[in-house]
Amino acid sequence: MQEEKFGIATKTYMLKELLEKFEFSPNFIVTNYKGLRSAEIEKLRKDLQSSASGYFVVKNSIAKRAFDRMKMDEMAQFVKGELGIGFAGDIIAASKTFVDFAKSHDSFKLNCAMIDGKLEGLDRIKQLAMLPSRDILLGMALNRMKSPVTGFVGVLSGLLRNLVWAISEIKNKRDK
Repeated sequence: MQEEKFGIATKTYMLKELLEKFEFSPNFIVTNYKGLRSAEIEKLRKDLQSSASGYFVVKNSIAKRAFDRMKMDEMAQFVKGELGIGFAGDIIAASKTFVDFAKSHDSFKLNCAMIDGKLEGLDRIKQLAMLPSRDILLGMALNRMKSPVTGFVGVLSGLLRNLVWAISEIKNKRDK
């Protein structure tokens, strides 16, 4: 039995790990990190942790194989240079982190994103970065849903108040 070479085994393991990450987090952002120091990449990773996201440096050959296996052929055009993939737990918060990081690091480039199975460009990433966080959006939606109910309760309480007032007036007239 011939033993598998260490390099091939390592690449197989990296491909398996990358495919698991894509399966666990289908929303991701593809970047080019050329010119960044290791400490800067670590700072980006730390910033992404708050949004349950992560950033991984990936070999181009491994990324191409992963995209091929996942039938994401349109992603192959973005696999060039020093490739990094940000897997997003909360895509809005992750987009904000990536856009802010790109503003302060000229050599860091955002290429594209895969959001809910759809390939998105740089403009869409920037739009997502301008949105309020998920929690604030949920609060705003809840407030909008609550508003008609609150108005309806106000109308009913006004009717009830008027009915009590009318009954009280009728009683006062009978007492006189």
